[in-house]
Amino acid sequence: MTTQDQAAPPGNRLSVKSTLGSHVIALLAFLALISLFYAPVLLGKRTFSAGDFTDHFFPFSLFLRSELLAGRLPVWNPFTYGGHPFLADIQAGVFYPINLVFLGLSTPFTSDAARLYFLQIEAIFQIVLAGFFTYLLVRSLTGRPLAGFLAGGVFALSGYLTGYPVLQLAILRGGIWLPLVLWLLLHAFDQPRRWRWWIAAALVYAVAFLAGHPQTFLHMSYAVLAWIALLLFKERRNRPQELSIGGYLLRIGLFYMLFAGVIAAQLLPSIEFMRLSVRASADYTFVSGGFPLADTWQALLPQLASRYSPLYVGIPALGLAVLAIGQALRAPDSASRGSVVRSAGDFRLLVAFFALLALVAWLVSYGRNAFLYPLFYRLLPGWNLFQGQERAAYLVAFGLSILAGYGGAALDVVSPRQRRLVALAYGAVVVTGIAVFLVGYQAAGWTAASPAQVGLTVVAALVALGMFVAVLWPAGLARWRLPLVTLLALAQLFVVNRGVNSDAVPLAEQAALPTGALAVQQAVMEQGNVAATVGPLAYQGPPGRVYNEHQIFEDYGMRAGVEELWGSSPLRLSRTAALLEDFPQDRLWQLMGVQHVLNSLPALYQPAEPLAEFPGPDGASHLHRLEQANPRAWVVQTVQSVNDDAALPLLGDASFEPATTALLPPVTDTDGRAGLAAEGLLALPGQNAVKMEQIAPGRLRFDVQSEHGGLLVVSENWMPGWQATIRQTSDSAAAPAPVVRADFALLGVPIDPGESIVDLAYRPKSVRSGIAISVVTLLLLVLAVVVARLRRDKAQASRAQRIVAAMILALVVIGAIVLMLRTFEGRANSTTIGRQQLAAALDHYSASLPAEKVRIAQNYPDSDLWRYYQGNVDHLVLPPVRDDPAATVQEIDRLIKEGVQRIVLASQPAGEWDSTGVAQQAISQRYSLLATRQEADWTVQIYARPPDALQPLDEI
Repeated sequence: MTTQDQAAPPGNRLSVKSTLGSHVIALLAFLALISLFYAPVLLGKRTFSAGDFTDHFFPFSLFLRSELLAGRLPVWNPFTYGGHPFLADIQAGVFYPINLVFLGLSTPFTSDAARLYFLQIEAIFQIVLAGFFTYLLVRSLTGRPLAGFLAGGVFALSGYLTGYPVLQLAILRGGIWLPLVLWLLLHAFDQPRRWRWWIAAALVYAVAFLAGHPQTFLHMSYAVLAWIALLLFKERRNRPQELSIGGYLLRIGLFYMLFAGVIAAQLLPSIEFMRLSVRASADYTFVSGGFPLADTWQALLPQLASRYSPLYVGIPALGLAVLAIGQALRAPDSASRGSVVRSAGDFRLLVAFFALLALVAWLVSYGRNAFLYPLFYRLLPGWNLFQGQERAAYLVAFGLSILAGYGGAALDVVSPRQRRLVALAYGAVVVTGIAVFLVGYQAAGWTAASPAQVGLTVVAALVALGMFVAVLWPAGLARWRLPLVTLLALAQLFVVNRGVNSDAVPLAEQAALPTGALAVQQAVMEQGNVAATVGPLAYQGPPGRVYNEHQIFEDYGMRAGVEELWGSSPLRLSRTAALLEDFPQDRLWQLMGVQHVLNSLPALYQPAEPLAEFPGPDGASHLHRLEQANPRAWVVQTVQSVNDDAALPLLGDASFEPATTALLPPVTDTDGRAGLAAEGLLALPGQNAVKMEQIAPGRLRFDVQSEHGGLLVVSENWMPGWQATIRQTSDSAAAPAPVVRADFALLGVPIDPGESIVDLAYRPKSVRSGIAISVVTLLLLVLAVVVARLRRDKAQASRAQRIVAAMILALVVIGAIVLMLRTFEGRANSTTIGRQQLAAALDHYSASLPAEKVRIAQNYPDSDLWRYYQGNVDHLVLPPVRDDPAATVQEIDRLIKEGVQRIVLASQPAGEWDSTGVAQQAISQRYSLLATRQEADWTVQIYARPPDALQPLDEI
């Protein structure tokens, strides 16, 4: 084995400067290649296909952006699953650096279409990085830049990386880092006393984890562990005097320790969430699915069995992989000829590694359809957690790409006779395989692909095979053989895989909310806050939740500003999943505060008002508003202690009354029961009034008036980390209060008689501890680097320079700690960021009506806001004259005459222009308040006038 500099003869070693220059050229070449591949998307002519990319990762991205612009760490998402731990859901990629970079780049553009475009660019850029990182690894292994480019191009354009990972963005984000980690570890073992390689490898490995796809990271981790074992064996065999086995183990241990410290901010919350999620216990049937054996044909004939062909690397690349394996099987004296590697033993060892990596992953990708995955499931940690074993194709494509690079580098080493033998043998196998497929296709009457598609694919494969054999056969193409085979391999992948994941849909159309989501958004906004009396409870609160029975994509709530009961994240709380999947719907709607139902039924089985009808996935979709209000918080006076197995059927029993009795876990349960009786009556029945206010995601406030006290039950998903404080109206100080799990999955807070203010905030210790560990780890790393540099330069460094360095380090530490604390406390740290968030919110709240029917108002004459607002709704200042009620009323009357149905008012935190609330008072005389939202430092209120009913669908 060799690093890049060692691959070349000593007299021809490249300088560091020229090496970096060639790397830059390679990076630019990959940028050009992938940009050409995705040119229609980059030019806005096509967009990525609708699916997980647009319906899951796009809403996640918008929510993450809105929270960061508000100066909040996005720990809680109220818009899916009745409340979801957003940061702990690793697929959100909250700490993934590339995600954050592209979020920052898109910040000046507030439209959803712009954010979708930048998300597409992010995906394309990561494919560029995948190719470049593979180039670095193969160039170092072979000493041949063009062989590295060949391998990188094959991996970047492979059927795997251009297939579903592009749409399932977390898979793509995680999968690109494996070659870079292997490259850095290669240098670390080659120069074990240079700590920079070990540090860089640990940091890149951490980035791969933060990318947000645990299954891909699992595959990567086993590959990295095997790579470390291989390099350790190789170095101890070749250079036993370089470093002791203890020295290597120390460095490997520190590599993993640094990795663990950096990822703690994500790891601790994710572990906490995972233990409570549906993945805490998954059975074999659920996780063991994989490729059908028939999908093996996709290695030769792509896109016949399915839309994607993740096992496909192309006919030429597969042939080069075969050539590399054949070369490795040759005798040691001939295997080392040329400049491919510095020793035949290393060459065989590395080829065997990547061949075994591809073979083992290929067998695992069949899941229960082959013999290997059942063994992995029972014996190896982590393989029992994830479904979809076909995703192991990631390692197949990667391993074959590396072997293709080795094969390309070996082209000028093998003799003409050997090349022709490989060409004949490989050609015979491919032709035989295609013939067997055609016979089986005709005999089985396969209908997955049309005869014309099969014929075209077969012809294309045979043409590619013929050209590959033609390049290998002649004896006089020594200089041109590798460039020609590189061009052939990449051209075939370019033609076959181009356009697999894109549709001819305009960007604005792809980013637009569907009709159903707009109808739901309008219905919720027009209903506004709920005010109802239910039995002894007088309730006021935000709009009720929506139950979307698979009529529109599940994560629409994050885009429409609607709190939805469903979601699309594969990680969801197991108790929430139990309520959603096998529980009486009417009781579910009652417990979760549902007010609107979207399904395929023209009428519900309980009283409801039909609001709208529009085309759905399987016929018409119907939107209903329940006549009975379902409060999202209420007070009970009785508790009953039951375990979860008994709680679920009891909650669903029609005779059980959750409005008066709450089910709590047994006293021995770790969910907490401080200050509550184990069973029975907490207080005498009496009148209760609850006013609920949403301060921000994960922050709720309740004004509770209770005659005798009891337990405040809140319709929000329970998780460790909910904290409560209670302040009696007669007391200015707030006191901490216990938060218990009530009614199987909800929150409960004990309250005293009288009036009290209850504040609930989701501030999990796992997040605080994780961030602290990560920050301390990074600061210690910076300190170690600074100390090492000072020690190295001690002779040159003056005392003043060391003092300056220490001061800079102290400022970095203080700044990081302050930023961490301020971010987690949710403060708006930047006026600019706050205005950007406000502008995006105003654009959002003015949507779903024609622009001429809406006006955006601000109660202060500040034009800076409109530098960030990019919508087409007119805006004005209310009051038009400072503290002038008459002028304000006159302006409101003018808007009514113009047919304005909605006013979105942004109020300054400490208004000087409108010091007495003139704007709110004047608008309230003519319009109804629908909702109040807090955006950074501004209060945003949405007002509307009749008609209260939904507009006809053609006007939405």
